[in-house]
Amino acid sequence: RFVQEVIPPADLRMIVSEVGVANNWSAAYTPNSGPQDAVIKIQLTDTRALTAQQYASRLRLEFEQRQQTDPSFADLRISFDTGGMVSAALNYGATSPIEIQVVGGSPQQAYAQARAIRDRVQPIPGAADVRILQRFDYPQMFIEIDRKKANQLGLDVYEVFQTVTTALNSSVTVDRNFWIDPKSNNQYWIGVQYHEKLETSLQEVANITLKSPRTGEVVNLGTVVQFRRQDSAPAEVIHDNLASIVSVLVNTEGRDIGGVAADIRRQLRDLALPKGMVLRMSGEYERMNEAFGNLGFGLALASVLVYLLMVALFRSYLSPFIIMFAVPLGLIGVLLTLFLTGTTLNVQSLMGVIFMVGIVVANSTLLVDFANQQRALGASVYKAITTAAAIRLRPILMTFLATFLALLPMAIGLGKGSEANVPLARAVVGGLLTSTALNLFVVPILYTLLNRDRPAGPGVEALRVPGTIPPGAIS
Repeated sequence: RFVQEVIPPADLRMIVSEVGVANNWSAAYTPNSGPQDAVIKIQLTDTRALTAQQYASRLRLEFEQRQQTDPSFADLRISFDTGGMVSAALNYGATSPIEIQVVGGSPQQAYAQARAIRDRVQPIPGAADVRILQRFDYPQMFIEIDRKKANQLGLDVYEVFQTVTTALNSSVTVDRNFWIDPKSNNQYWIGVQYHEKLETSLQEVANITLKSPRTGEVVNLGTVVQFRRQDSAPAEVIHDNLASIVSVLVNTEGRDIGGVAADIRRQLRDLALPKGMVLRMSGEYERMNEAFGNLGFGLALASVLVYLLMVALFRSYLSPFIIMFAVPLGLIGVLLTLFLTGTTLNVQSLMGVIFMVGIVVANSTLLVDFANQQRALGASVYKAITTAAAIRLRPILMTFLATFLALLPMAIGLGKGSEANVPLARAVVGGLLTSTALNLFVVPILYTLLNRDRPAGPGVEALRVPGTIPPGAIS
């Protein structure tokens, strides 16, 4: 109902809720960590008035206002995940792009440090939905067995455990039996359980009957156990390499992940930690840094390999250098486009840079290779490069227009649900704009400056373009 009050019915296609799913085999299909969680998935229509991020901001603001006025919202915590499959894959399924892990120490010490971190991070501009992943106010009921009394009645601890587990859950968890249908050969689990409403009161649980395997005497559970309630137990315990972890999750709103993470690092720089406890930045931010390093290394390695390959093909170190000089021209357009559109430098935009590099190198190769062919036919350096620029202009423009027009709608963000690919398209479009425009001027100038005329061989004539003066006609 809360979501339907904020999002108009015309923009809302579907709501799927998973509320209070138990934390066992259900983890295969839901991110719920236990009965204390609820996951609400919202699908918007293609003709929606606002984007998913804008509706998330509205829901976040409305939720904060409800917490001040509605008591039923007071103890609730909310977060939004609008990153889609790409963000979830980078973050290993976590719901927030930035995760601050408190590693080591006792759970109580780690939780105290997590609360201090949360209080420091919340005022940071752009930090949203700052919360501690694990809750330490989970109510638990301990059943403590009086071993002496149970032994007097002929009961052992395992019998008591098995009976209580069967009553509150089913016998499947303690005694796995199945039946095979002789007609279909299908297997069916067989289990017994008490009435589902048995746990409505402690008195009903205490009235569970136990039968002694030795004496056959039947007694109530309350005769041999005591109930102890604890309201400050952890809802879930997470370990990494045997070290306990308490996580503080942070979403971003209106700022890039890297900027918010940098402010978080500065804010936590002077945080005193007990001995044996460390802080670790994880989540999509960590994956993004790793991806930046890998993509940067891959781009540098690819550039070197392409250069060496062209050295072997051209039998020259100079021509590949002139060709590779087109890459910085494209990077100028990439950075300028990302800056003017307010797009962050992320994994998608770096992938766009790699695509752009391949296209501009191919265009520059067309120009330089044709100029080298003209020089081999006896043309001067100036005549060879101008002829190459005139003849190769059409294929270069065809490549540019085909890529530019194909990616322009994505770069503008016209397609619904294509927000994740916008940085990639903008990087390619911006790089192609500047590289194509500057390539036709900078590469010929560089080619003219770095090459020297050589005498033409006898009996050869350079390729002529209609309307041009043949080589040697002007002395």
